[in-house]
Amino acid sequence: MHARQYNGADDLARLQRFNAEQIARDGSAWLQPGDIPHRLYNGLRGRDPSKYLRLWEDETGAIAGWVILDPPNTFDIQSGHQDVISEALAWVERRLRAKTIETDLSSGNDPRRDVLIRLGMTEVEGEPPYHLTHRSLREPLPDVSLPQGFSIRAAAGVHEADKLAEVHAASFDSDWTPESYAHVMQSPGYAAEREFVVVAPDGRFAAFTVTWHDMLNRTGYFEPVGTHKDFQRLGLARALMTHAMHAMKAAGLEAAIVVHEPPEDNPASAGLYASLGFKTRYTTHLYRKVRNRG
Repeated sequence: MHARQYNGADDLARLQRFNAEQIARDGSAWLQPGDIPHRLYNGLRGRDPSKYLRLWEDETGAIAGWVILDPPNTFDIQSGHQDVISEALAWVERRLRAKTIETDLSSGNDPRRDVLIRLGMTEVEGEPPYHLTHRSLREPLPDVSLPQGFSIRAAAGVHEADKLAEVHAASFDSDWTPESYAHVMQSPGYAAEREFVVVAPDGRFAAFTVTWHDMLNRTGYFEPVGTHKDFQRLGLARALMTHAMHAMKAAGLEAAIVVHEPPEDNPASAGLYASLGFKTRYTTHLYRKVRNRG
């Protein structure tokens, strides 16, 4: 095996294909392909992604696995090869300086679990799991219903970065700026036509969602979904996701996926997804390693 750092758009396409193939073979215990650019260019915004993602290739040049860091103490290893998992965890421990390091492992068919447990990871007791939920697009979809004066459309392009940054920031109390979101919009993997917004009567963006297509598995992935704090409890997220699912179906996709926080931590989101027909496919549980730092 040969290990190297991430090297941009060509690697991203290969990593997405690798994960899509693992999902097709093993089920959805792997990161969704759309989660890869989201983590690289959204989660790590303002940082050089080549410093946070490392991949392994076999003697033929095919990807055998990869790992991504989310400082200060979180990581995700994507591989079914024991030697790659071992090397990846060793790399994580060299790069992350926190006393405890953490990752999520699936309750389903997860090839990483036994190896990481042998290498010192243990499940955190009492930590509610995240839910990956699934909704067939073959079943009838509801009609889109919006309050009077509101409309839904796709983002038009990077010239709308200011409005998009504002709705992202106001939905999650985050620090998005027009410049930082323009950088995301120009990064590999992002497509403005797959980001949908609800436009308020005053022209502001009242809600948004970014969607990602896995054409191999015929699934569409929501990451993230947000409603501006000034426009909550109007049914906008429900209308937006319904609109996006109609678009996914028209594109030939057969199912939609969303990952959400434990229902006890965010009952509103869990209730929304359940009301739209999403059902839990598997849960992810937090695993931790406490390191002896001497």
